[in-house]
Amino acid sequence: MLDFKFHCYPTTKGICNDSTIPLCLAPPPPYITKTSNNQQGLLTTSNFIINPEDSAHASALLRRDSTLMALFYAGSREGARDVKIYQSFLDLDSENEWRDTQVLLTPQQLSKLSGRFIKKLGNPIIFKDTNDKVYFFVVGVSLGGWATSRIYQFSFDDTLKNIHYIKELHLSPFGNYSHLIRTPAMILENGGFYLPISHEMWHKFPLIAYFDEHGNMIFTKRINNLKAQLQPTFVPVNDSDCVSLFRTNNRYNMNAYFQTCSNYGNQWNEVITSNLFNYDSSVLLVNIGGEVLLIHNDGKHNPLLQNADKPVGDRQSLSLYYLQNNTNGHFVYLTTIDFAPRFGEVSYPSAALSEQHLHIAYTYNRQTIKHVSIKLDSLLELIESSRIRETNNKAQ
Repeated sequence: MLDFKFHCYPTTKGICNDSTIPLCLAPPPPYITKTSNNQQGLLTTSNFIINPEDSAHASALLRRDSTLMALFYAGSREGARDVKIYQSFLDLDSENEWRDTQVLLTPQQLSKLSGRFIKKLGNPIIFKDTNDKVYFFVVGVSLGGWATSRIYQFSFDDTLKNIHYIKELHLSPFGNYSHLIRTPAMILENGGFYLPISHEMWHKFPLIAYFDEHGNMIFTKRINNLKAQLQPTFVPVNDSDCVSLFRTNNRYNMNAYFQTCSNYGNQWNEVITSNLFNYDSSVLLVNIGGEVLLIHNDGKHNPLLQNADKPVGDRQSLSLYYLQNNTNGHFVYLTTIDFAPRFGEVSYPSAALSEQHLHIAYTYNRQTIKHVSIKLDSLLELIESSRIRETNNKAQ
């Protein structure tokens, strides 16, 4: 049994005094007539990461000191053999634009490092442990599609520009196929971490992999009996408990399922049907100042799209919700981060916290990666106002 505490990164509340450019969140598409006071009240920076390829997808974000690093994969299209992992940096103290992207990893390089033929690359994730060591995991495929993928582990050096190959994760005795990653790990105070994983062949179910303080994988564990649930996202709510949500891959049941853990991740509690729907889209949970935020594609359920006179795509809107409490699986709408044009998408969010901002990166129309930052104070005030309204409504 593990008894290592979850590491909850602190946030700082205060007046923003940095040099970021305040902008309003993206307005609704022109055919949407309803407006949101919440949306107009949040200040953010907004920019694009330079993509030298035709297509880009699946970003990952990491902040270390005043540097924000983004990874994503890009090429002619998702799953093509020319897809590479790209890297870009943003200095939060002195820069308003992302630096030119550089190739971090190619299929050919991973083939040489792993001793295994790699046909294509997929989702990257990055995070740092409590010792400030930065890990990089990536999906690689040798044969077929994503259902035959494997996961490969790297670490960064102190410059964040060079990676060291560690190993291929051995997650199954049956060919070690069909495991994917999408969201960053839950960090433990002892330097270890829990890595969210999903098994994607046949039943499709979520797992966790426990790594010790040296980055060695010790065991994996299936956390529930659900099927058709992918890309789990976990976040600690205190030093012993966590909450999780999943991407639903079921055309007949699109409920989004919620689960809690306790006893330092040793106990995974009964799955709850949340109040949200998930239409096969990646989700992300973030803890800011004790509040759990969800970054989520709400599509036709977006409050601003209820009166749309045209069909709404499942990934056409990317929104922020907060968790009403840590046990009931009920999420409350806060604001919409961005809208895509018709037939477009704003999807696959990643996030990082700086002292006064929540940074979010996401796929924009499969053409590039977009980055926005939102003041933490503004988000916490918005949540507080929502909770007060909710209390007043109950009292009436």
